[in-house]
Amino acid sequence: MDPKTNIIIQLREIWLKLKKDKVEITKKLESPNLSDDKKEDFRQVAEGAKKVYDAHLNNIAMNVKNNFYTWKEVEKVDPDLASEIEKVLQEKE
Repeated sequence: MDPKTNIIIQLREIWLKLKKDKVEITKKLESPNLSDDKKEDFRQVAEGAKKVYDAHLNNIAMNVKNNFYTWKEVEKVDPDLASEIEKVLQEKE
């Protein structure tokens, strides 16, 4: 496996974990059994999780934009990740 593919795979694993964490936190936030204090805590955690997720996607997108690796190389590893990267790059244009 070439070094670029290995890097993309590692970034993909982080992306999948961040995505899963974001979804789990959002589900907890939507739970009707939470007190107002807990809801506020989860809201803050959810905002933080979204910022970390967005920053990670932005990092990958900037690597593509700066030709460290190509969008096609990302797409070969994970088409869903490539789709998310494409959205980030379109927003930057």
